[in-house]
Amino acid sequence: MFGILLQTERLAELVSRFVSNLAAIILFLLVVLTCVDVVGRYFFTMPVVGAVELVRICMAGVIFFSLPAMFFRDDHVIVDLIPFFRKGYLAWIVNLVLLALSVFVAVQLGDRIMAYAVRAFEDGDVTEYLSIPRYMVVSFITLSVYAAALMAFVRMVVLLSRPGEISTHGADGATKESNEGGEST
Repeated sequence: MFGILLQTERLAELVSRFVSNLAAIILFLLVVLTCVDVVGRYFFTMPVVGAVELVRICMAGVIFFSLPAMFFRDDHVIVDLIPFFRKGYLAWIVNLVLLALSVFVAVQLGDRIMAYAVRAFEDGDVTEYLSIPRYMVVSFITLSVYAAALMAFVRMVVLLSRPGEISTHGADGATKESNEGGEST
């Protein structure tokens, strides 16, 4: 059982790294596109045609391709108004409840986005200037949201296998464990 769980966690880590790298590449392309558009606009009076559409698509890519890694690494923005809820078994239970809620919300969101992608496909909806089919972009967003739900579910299963321990993945990918006392190891 634990071997399968460990393999699943490793696979989830690889997937989260892949989508993080994909988001980074899209962000780099966004920077290049913006620079080319600004130079073309101000020095050559020839802006990039459809730059606004491409920027919107790139921004959606950066945001939604970052979601699976955020869910897997537990990189959410957390405001500790009551630090008592972040220690010991109570923190473990709170994290499980929040992960279950996150999975539910992500699946519901994915269903709604998929319905929009299907509608865009059926209607033949395209972007205004470049005529890029909207269903393609929205389909990638849908896959990303479902991947985020899957990552939150994997994280929840890993947390269930370690009662009383809160494990978080730092920015460097290293796992930090927190025991009942709330100290990080």
